[in-house]
Amino acid sequence: MGKIHLLDKSIYDLISAGEVVDRPFSAVKELVENSVDAGASNIVVEIKNGGKTYIRVTDNGSGIAAEDVPMAFVSHATSKVTSKEDLDSIMTLGFRGEALASICTISKVQLLTKRPEDELGFKYEIEGSEEISSETTGCPNGTTIIVRDLFYNTPARQKFMNKDTVEGNSVAMVVQKIALSHPEISVKFIRDNKVDFVTSGDGKLLSAIYTILGKEFYDGCIPVEYKYMYVTVKGYITKPLASKSTRAYQNFFVNSRYIKNLTMTSALEEAYSDAMMVGKRPGCVLNVTVPANTIDVNAHPTKSEVRFQNNSTIYSAIFYAATDALMKFDSPEEINADGSKKSANSSLTHKELYSRVSTVSVAPERNEQFSFASTSAPVKTTIASKSDFVNVFMKDYIPLHKTKESEDKTPDLVAGSKVDDSPNLDSSFTYINAQSLTRPSVEKPVPDSEPIDIKVIGEVFKTYVVAQCGDDILLVDKHAAHERLIYEDLKRNRTSLDSQMLLNPVKVNLTYDQYEALFENQDVCRKLGIGIEFNNAPTVTITGSPMIAQDMDPIDIAIQVADSIVQGKRSKGTDIFDDLYHAFACKAAIKANSDTNIVELERLMELITEEDIRYCPHGRPILVKLSKREIEKMFRRIV
Repeated sequence: MGKIHLLDKSIYDLISAGEVVDRPFSAVKELVENSVDAGASNIVVEIKNGGKTYIRVTDNGSGIAAEDVPMAFVSHATSKVTSKEDLDSIMTLGFRGEALASICTISKVQLLTKRPEDELGFKYEIEGSEEISSETTGCPNGTTIIVRDLFYNTPARQKFMNKDTVEGNSVAMVVQKIALSHPEISVKFIRDNKVDFVTSGDGKLLSAIYTILGKEFYDGCIPVEYKYMYVTVKGYITKPLASKSTRAYQNFFVNSRYIKNLTMTSALEEAYSDAMMVGKRPGCVLNVTVPANTIDVNAHPTKSEVRFQNNSTIYSAIFYAATDALMKFDSPEEINADGSKKSANSSLTHKELYSRVSTVSVAPERNEQFSFASTSAPVKTTIASKSDFVNVFMKDYIPLHKTKESEDKTPDLVAGSKVDDSPNLDSSFTYINAQSLTRPSVEKPVPDSEPIDIKVIGEVFKTYVVAQCGDDILLVDKHAAHERLIYEDLKRNRTSLDSQMLLNPVKVNLTYDQYEALFENQDVCRKLGIGIEFNNAPTVTITGSPMIAQDMDPIDIAIQVADSIVQGKRSKGTDIFDDLYHAFACKAAIKANSDTNIVELERLMELITEEDIRYCPHGRPILVKLSKREIEKMFRRIV
């Protein structure tokens, strides 16, 4: 082992800089966050060659005093923290005093700054931590920082940089996150002399969403505004049918700071567990506001991660916020003559929804407080073939299996009960119980005449029920609807399932965890209709199986129950038997392409109008509507 010695300052500065700035997007993130902290209302970000050779960030913020400029480039120099107590109440994006020091260590930096109260501004140049020049100069209020030749003095780091396009895209993503988290700031992004985007800075999150995430995401948005204990969740989530195959559209912010957090992701996706197809992910732009003393923002050098004082509280807040929004604003779809699908106004009660549905058009400039109309992929207006119906109900995407890792959807919390260690708890807070998750309805005047009945006309392709309700034609996927009804009944009625004795009992070797789970929960197994005899561990004999799942392998059922119990011990799930209920419901439901008489179809329609259901357990829609007006448009009877 060599002799231990102190590193030269020029070396350890380079090492420290690498922790904060490792690629162009890191430098841009630090500079733009400084602009936000300076109170800017306009920020311009310009890059060339992916940010490798040129980065410019200009803002109209408070500026820096001339005498403070040299100190700003010294490591650990900051204006945001003066004592250790300040670390418990950090609300600014930057605070460590490392950004400018790290950037100037590995690049050539030029700074122009002026405070509104100063007559002249100040120009400062520094390369590799060495001051080159400083002088007073004329410049507008605010600060401009130009960074050239990133990593010019560390060629080893340069060779790990990606292509210009890749680096530029990473920079663009960082700037987009800033724009989404601060809609009150107008953000312009210029790449290689071309403007990529400009946000309006009008303070409306929807405007920023439309500009950054596009019209499709915008059209599929529903608003979220919810308070749970000391946590406030506000923003937008996507409807289940507007979900994506990637999590790239999930944007979480804590106190307007963009973060990546598995707890928040899991909570959001759990809220969609019975309304979204397997392989799809919800999108969101959610800002979670919490007291500064309940989080640690100093958990990662790049500040992309935070630690929460209580993860379960954050999980519950996100879950309830998303669930509440889906119940209020997600609704059945309406097929229109122009080939689009609109969502019905969910403020109506479920029965009223079938008799009259109003849709709302959305424009970017309108106020954010309204219900949304969803516009998704076009469907054919001439419904003539089976494939048209399949496209509408998306039967091509029937999943085979789903897994869950989550917390309890409906905890047994009683209004007025006491919760310990709840910082800044609002005195007006009412604790959430199961009733909190019921869909709201709007009181309507009772009509003089009898309510319009739903008349079942028949079915097509032995799969889709066709019914008339007033001036609307309803199309219902009979298997999906019946499956959801059975699934809800299984979850709601925890009575014992009928068991069927096996003529030939089967032995199966389990793991010790699985054996113990079944042995300790024999009463649960009996209620589920599973007969088990326990032999020498870990062997059991399956003697009975639920009658509702005659086509399922009894061994698979027993193993799935055991695994669900084991998983439930390790993480508090919504219902550890949800997957099993899914399987039972699917097996017991009316099958597509099966013969169903008119009496059965009428009873099915009666049941689904009584229950407020929108999706099958796999996340496919159950019902779509075609209005008389749209049919008349198709036949050119009206314009």
